[in-house]
Amino acid sequence: MIRAAILLAILSPAPLWAQDSQFGCARTDFAPSASIEGRDGVFYRVQADLRLQHPMDDIVVGQLAQLTRALAEQGTTLVFVNVPTKGQAMPQFLPPEASAYGYDAATMQANYADVTDRLNAAGVPAPDLMTAMLGADPDEKVFFQADFHWTPTGARLAAQAIGELIRAHPAYADVTPLTFTSTEGPAETAFSGLRRELQTYCKETLPPVQATTWTTTQAATPVDGAADIFAEPETEGTLDIFGTDETEASLVLVGTSFSDSTINNFAGFLSEYSGIEVVNYAITGGNQFGSMTSYLTSRDFARDRPTFLVWENPIYNSLAQYGPLTMDELILAAGPPCDIATETTAEDNILSARFEPGRLTPDDAFLFDHGSDGARTATVMLQSASGITRSVRIERGDRLRATGRFFLKLAPYWQPDLVRVDVRFDRPLGESSAITLCPTPKGDDS
Repeated sequence: MIRAAILLAILSPAPLWAQDSQFGCARTDFAPSASIEGRDGVFYRVQADLRLQHPMDDIVVGQLAQLTRALAEQGTTLVFVNVPTKGQAMPQFLPPEASAYGYDAATMQANYADVTDRLNAAGVPAPDLMTAMLGADPDEKVFFQADFHWTPTGARLAAQAIGELIRAHPAYADVTPLTFTSTEGPAETAFSGLRRELQTYCKETLPPVQATTWTTTQAATPVDGAADIFAEPETEGTLDIFGTDETEASLVLVGTSFSDSTINNFAGFLSEYSGIEVVNYAITGGNQFGSMTSYLTSRDFARDRPTFLVWENPIYNSLAQYGPLTMDELILAAGPPCDIATETTAEDNILSARFEPGRLTPDDAFLFDHGSDGARTATVMLQSASGITRSVRIERGDRLRATGRFFLKLAPYWQPDLVRVDVRFDRPLGESSAITLCPTPKGDDS
């Protein structure tokens, strides 16, 4: 009997729930977002949080530098914000088995520093959020336990690093800083897709994405040296995004769910530490380009360019993922207005512009403007005198703003005898639908 019991113990599978998990979790490394549990029930994603290298190719650095110059020539300073991963900015809660996945803190942190250093060397202002977040108290969590987003503590430290960079930038010399104050509010719970996914692998309830909320408000406007006690109070928990005076500096925030979530108050902290009211255009689920493309191609940006433009993007969201065309469009949208008229005709809901052979060059670029918001797709046909036709589809996903404005750099599609450019939108043409040429931005020059 004893031998049988021993043999049964040897052959029996491991218990369903891991004994060393704080929440009775097992096989979380087999979850769709493969994760491991560390100290204090902190989860790390294997692919995103433990990966040693998050590359930024020199070509991408060059494109960001070109975008920075194009914006600067029109009066806007770009600040590119790399959000570090949990493994880079909060390594103290990692379990020992993280090394089995190849994790090495020094290598990961050197990778973040390398990307930031190369961006700054290329003229792209890029604050060091990793060092700022590593400066938190050892037991303080800058990311949520069962989610990959930063906590209010992490968001505050990030905003402080960005604010210091903005205040030190030469463009800040003409800024009259405003005073903002952040005050503590009630606890709030946010939804987390990662937590819901991991919960199916755990016996006990995982910690919710819950934190004390913060509200950022601007200090009362002085009236004859005193506070205006009769001023209308601001809406609780929000900033008036339309309230910036035309003579004041402006700061637009674009980015991902890190910026779009209200539970961390990142935009509010950014107002506090920069001294400039933040207008938040961030989009959850829009990937690395969704918010930036939505804003730069918008009529809002074309009419009123901000003093500072902060582009937040997690370091694991590669800007090379979709090839060079997305960045090419951003550079065109950032440059001078594409207002060089072309002779166009409209027939069968297709807008056409014709050119003499040799008139167009590889340096030319187009703006296809539906004339109003709503259009999400522009299908462009390029025809040469020799009969070669190429088709390009420019599309805005459902999460992006349907600005109705599409930019196309001609170089990848250029033919020496290109004579006709057609565009069909996914909406009927309007009276203001147009094809215009863009002047070559000076930022194109290296």
